[in-house]
Amino acid sequence: MIQTKIEMVFLDIDGTLYADGALVPSGVHAVEQLLQKDIPVALCTGRSVLHAQHVQDELGVPYGIYFNGGLVKSRSDELFKAPFPSEDVEAIVRYADQFDIPTVVHTHAKAVAFEPIPPQYEPVLRSFDFPEIEVINKDFDILQTLPIYQINAFMTPGWDAEFEARFKGCYIYRWNPNAVDFQRRKSDKSIGALHLLKHLGISPEHAVHIGDGGNDVGMFRTLGHSYAMGNAEPDVKRAAKRVTADALDDGVAKALLDLGLIDTIAR
Repeated sequence: MIQTKIEMVFLDIDGTLYADGALVPSGVHAVEQLLQKDIPVALCTGRSVLHAQHVQDELGVPYGIYFNGGLVKSRSDELFKAPFPSEDVEAIVRYADQFDIPTVVHTHAKAVAFEPIPPQYEPVLRSFDFPEIEVINKDFDILQTLPIYQINAFMTPGWDAEFEARFKGCYIYRWNPNAVDFQRRKSDKSIGALHLLKHLGISPEHAVHIGDGGNDVGMFRTLGHSYAMGNAEPDVKRAAKRVTADALDDGVAKALLDLGLIDTIAR
């Protein structure tokens, strides 16, 4: 067991708390133990609020960092928000439309598309427990009035460099061979985490993050403690201070037990 002072726990969702289409039971019980000990817990995810809310509700976690740091909430209160510039959103969506690349845009409250997502992408949506998509009339001007935090595009990797070169205000996070997230260039989970830590009066050196993806690396570098999941890619593992077991092998619970934050692993 590591003897250290941890005052805040940040947890990624997909590939960390959530695997094979469900929450990992040992992770759920570990979060319960943290909350019983009054240790603040925040979900820190690339998911939208809609996409994460049911997970947050099931776990009883009060804090959420969504859209890879673009929005931070304490229950219903918004502590920090950094949506895309509206002109960037409209330009990306219009350009994708020229090449029949389906897109979904996310506000804090809904996921919107201008056309139904083609059936071949349904397995992609199901595999990530995607929220319900509201299909509206094809009027790109509406993008000037919506605060957009994330854009999903259903496209193959050959398009990534083209979009990043054309749209300098964004970067692409690929989460499936056929799907990506567009994020604001200055967006990072760690930015949202720092705003939440400041709100709670907790030093970053007394916080830990557990995650498995490239979008967790900023957290690993910013916080005093970090664990990469055993199922993470090698470069993600190298960025973390420690490595735990795979998600389905109780990786979250084992990391928290290692830190002395929970007393037992319950499945």
